[in-house]
Amino acid sequence: MALPFFKKSKDKISASTPKRAPTSVPAGESHATETLLTMDMGASGIVVEESSGAPQSAVDEAAILYASGQTDMAERLLKDILGGGDRRAWHMMFDLFCIQRREKEFDQLALDYAMRFETSPPVWQKIGGNGSAGKPQTTEAASLELPGLLDKKATATLRESIADADKKAVVRIDFSHIEMVDEAGADECAKILSAARKAKRKLQVSGVDRLIALLQDLNRATHSRAVHWLLLLEIYQTLGQQDRFEDLAVDYAVRFEVSPPSWSEVQAAEVIPAKVAEPEDGALRLSGEITPANDSALQQFGSHAATHNDVLVDLSEVTRVDYGSVSQFISVLMQCLGSGKAITLRGHNALIHELFRVMGIDQLAQLIPRHPD
Repeated sequence: MALPFFKKSKDKISASTPKRAPTSVPAGESHATETLLTMDMGASGIVVEESSGAPQSAVDEAAILYASGQTDMAERLLKDILGGGDRRAWHMMFDLFCIQRREKEFDQLALDYAMRFETSPPVWQKIGGNGSAGKPQTTEAASLELPGLLDKKATATLRESIADADKKAVVRIDFSHIEMVDEAGADECAKILSAARKAKRKLQVSGVDRLIALLQDLNRATHSRAVHWLLLLEIYQTLGQQDRFEDLAVDYAVRFEVSPPSWSEVQAAEVIPAKVAEPEDGALRLSGEITPANDSALQQFGSHAATHNDVLVDLSEVTRVDYGSVSQFISVLMQCLGSGKAITLRGHNALIHELFRVMGIDQLAQLIPRHPD
């Protein structure tokens, strides 16, 4: 089996403190980056062959720029290549906006994406935590996970949970388990969210992208029901997504020949990652940035790998893997492979995924990114 990995060449600039960004180079000129080594672990021993590891596309370069801490340059490059129709660049930009908490820019990009590709865009969700660290909590948050069927019984529980919570408490609603929405459930849920919004309750929602996708499917049906449309309108209102609300309101008016609800300016609910129970799959969950100066995550990775045969690492809360940490990252992977262990890396954002791909990590581990291909 041939496995690629990278090492720093002694005569090259340290990747942890890049002095200039990787740029496109004319044909025939060299590109100073990592050195790609192919390791053949055959019966005759380990054979290492060296070849170029230079980026082959603008997407590659953007991934390396971001990994090198040159975020502004990476963003400018991504904006330049969005028009080419490469969805990888779009997803990288979506995730960059999520990491930087730039929701307005995300929403505009989502509209452009929907028009260009005629499909639903990703839903806004903060990457790297819910942003509440360090903020004093004066009241305990109320939390409810809705079941697979959103019906009158489920919404009655939701109504009671909100009513019983302290008026100043944050109310967290997890929609991630919903598989079906009946008419009574849609009607009641829309009314509950509307009442909470008008009462200025502080809401945090998770898994809402799943519910939105389900309602969009229901609304595309020939015999779609108005209550499902109204629930989706209320969700857009609750999330503060005015452009999506107004587009759907127009479609609603045409479809049912009645006036749609009106938009009102209110405090939008905060979208947070779904609460993750302690995994039965034994995944190691890492977060933050993985850098040479903060390599505790890789130390955790190595320790975890040493005690597990099937190594599963969840990177959904990791915002960036520094270019200077890639060699150490690969070193841990190579140790796992040398011990015959299977490795899966999941949940990572598109910026990290493209870095992993250009650096050959996709050939060392199974990758399950946040945005599947």
